[in-house]
Amino acid sequence: MLAALLAIHLLAVVIWVGGMFFAHFMLRPSANDLELESRVLLWSRVLRRFFAVVWGVVLVLPVTGYAMILLYLDGLAGQPLHIHLMQGMAWTMIALFVYLYTGPYRRMQWMVGQLLFPEAGLYLGRIRTVVTINMAIGIMTVVVASAGRYLS
Repeated sequence: MLAALLAIHLLAVVIWVGGMFFAHFMLRPSANDLELESRVLLWSRVLRRFFAVVWGVVLVLPVTGYAMILLYLDGLAGQPLHIHLMQGMAWTMIALFVYLYTGPYRRMQWMVGQLLFPEAGLYLGRIRTVVTINMAIGIMTVVVASAGRYLS
């Protein structure tokens, strides 16, 4: 059971952090060559699909993480620092995603629906900023989670 929980947990992390990395370093520079309307429409479609998956990830990560902690590590008390750091960074990422989805992303989608592409582009910039922050936290979380046990 531990192996299954860990595998699901790690796959969820790879999907979320890897998706942000791909979007930031591959898709964004390529999409910048497009006209504003095409760029906004592309991102609107990409983010709709990606965020639907991220909602699943946001549910899977705490469930699998806390299941492993409670079932195999005897709870949070007495756990090493890297476990607490991983947990704190994960909740920060989740909070940023919820803000991103309910704020800038929803506004951008509304603007796209109204064909207000310059305004939607402004929200796209805000989305990029939050995704960049979340990606950085995600990468740090991966490092802490994978290397943290060796730092003590």
